[in-house]
Amino acid sequence: MQKNEIAPFLSTINRYIAAKDNNKPHLLSQVFTQQATLVMQVNTDNIAFPADVNGRAAISDVLVTQFNKTYENVYTFCLSDSIERKGSLLTCKWLVAMTEKDGGNLKVGCGQYDWAFQSDDGSTVKKLTITIEHMSAMDFQNTTHFLNGLSELPYPWCFSSSVRIEMPVIPALNAIRTFLDQI
Repeated sequence: MQKNEIAPFLSTINRYIAAKDNNKPHLLSQVFTQQATLVMQVNTDNIAFPADVNGRAAISDVLVTQFNKTYENVYTFCLSDSIERKGSLLTCKWLVAMTEKDGGNLKVGCGQYDWAFQSDDGSTVKKLTITIEHMSAMDFQNTTHFLNGLSELPYPWCFSSSVRIEMPVIPALNAIRTFLDQI
């Protein structure tokens, strides 16, 4: 796939990541249509989201405003080696690392984004399905070291192998390491 074929899609997704990770809800007006829908498929007990959210304002409240009340130091990576595009649909795997504001515990998760754009130009999203496959929560002594390593990676797009190199080899992250190995 040629980069220029997906560049507009990536630009829109970049704005979404910037909004979510950096608590900038105003950016979502450039990402989602007014009547966009969000579907959350959560396959873990370590995080909770509503299953369905309708409308850009409600999506912004869930994914930016409420999310950033709970989490900080958020790094979301879209994994470049997992991108698939068919017309106005784009899917990619992702990994997120963040700390809880209350208590400082580290959370690391992974899953898949399924983006349905309004048209083939990739300018706005009419539906986003976020699948959360794994979410590990832990009191980890080396959180700062791990986050500093992530901050050195290309952001928000990088290869799964780059993220895997930064992952601590601890039992709590085994499922996430296996997820990355399968890309």
